Amino acid sequence: MKCMGSFSAVILVTTSLYLCNGNSAFVVSPVPAKFSPAHAASKLFMAGFGSASGSKKGKKAKKGSAPLKLKPKGQWDRYCDVLKKSTAIPVGVRVVNGEERSEWLKVGRVKSEGDEFTELAVAMQRGIIAEHAKRLLPLQVRPKDVVEWAYCEDDDDDDKWILVNKDVCDDAPTGVEKKMGFEGLPDAATGFYCHYDQGRLVDRSDESKTIAKR
Repeated sequence: MKCMGSFSAVILVTTSLYLCNGNSAFVVSPVPAKFSPAHAASKLFMAGFGSASGSKKGKKAKKGSAPLKLKPKGQWDRYCDVLKKSTAIPVGVRVVNGEERSEWLKVGRVKSEGDEFTELAVAMQRGIIAEHAKRLLPLQVRPKDVVEWAYCEDDDDDDKWILVNKDVCDDAPTGVEKKMGFEGLPDAATGFYCHYDQGRLVDRSDESKTIAKR
């Protein structure tokens, strides 16, 4: 028997979940109203982070030509869980407009194994750092703005920023990205880098559960 016609599916998912008791917040994103069978897998945003997309294998970018495609959630996990004993180093960005430079804006912190790769930790994670800056400070850092990156050795003194050149990645040891992590300042509006304990926003990496730093 011949069957004619077409089959279409519309799935609308609107789910929001607020987690307490030591769990990170996550949001399930709605699936587009129209989609093809090849795109049937919906996107899952955990702890405010993007889902794993079906990346295609292709030619590797030339060394230092572009930031590594690091996953924010993975780097945050390393920062909090693997690098507990490492020093948290403040990182910031500033907007570049021709010859003009904005003031430095702190957007998070980096850690590296044995505190040996601070400069590389900023340079190799510059993609997720800039991405979070535009999310956290949309009025100061706009989507198409060009930025520079820096770190500050003293968390209590944001005036002594050390500019980082992305070219330091050219001689980076293989696999060093697994020896570093990044934690952005919490953004309650999107859930990025937000961790709650009994309803309070706290630092995930801080065992004393202090209120999340800004």
